[in-house]
Amino acid sequence: MLSITHLWCSYDNDDPPVILPPDNAFLVVLYLCDAEHRDIWPDRPPGALKLYPKGSICLIDLQQGAGIAIQGGFEVLVFHIPYEHLAELADEAGEPRVEDLTVCRGIEDRTVRDIGAALMPLFDMADDVRDRLLVHVALAFNAHIAQRYGRPRYQH
Repeated sequence: MLSITHLWCSYDNDDPPVILPPDNAFLVVLYLCDAEHRDIWPDRPPGALKLYPKGSICLIDLQQGAGIAIQGGFEVLVFHIPYEHLAELADEAGEPRVEDLTVCRGIEDRTVRDIGAALMPLFDMADDVRDRLLVHVALAFNAHIAQRYGRPRYQH
């Protein structure tokens, strides 16, 4: 099942990095404000500090886990998409399964940005109202991600 989380925090230079364990899932991170962070890997030096502009996204495969060292303010919507969720959606729609998603960092995706803007008011709604609306928004989000970034197995 798709899960959506609104995260916000301010990080100092000496704060520990954010480390996500390996998972059979993808993350789509929508930046709600400009953010600076660097990628962290267990087997090599950290990446360069990079600015991720407000409205941009990162699509991350969590198969090997992920880590970032954040500097300053950080406000994002995080969409957690389990691998099996993509398969279930394709099966229900009678479409070919998406076996993989194209990983990207800091790109513009107006559809994800607009879906994120539509989701923000839902966080303040009553649970029953939010849950009825969220199903439809989540289906639109998943369809867009699968169509734009999806790759069937033969394209690897």
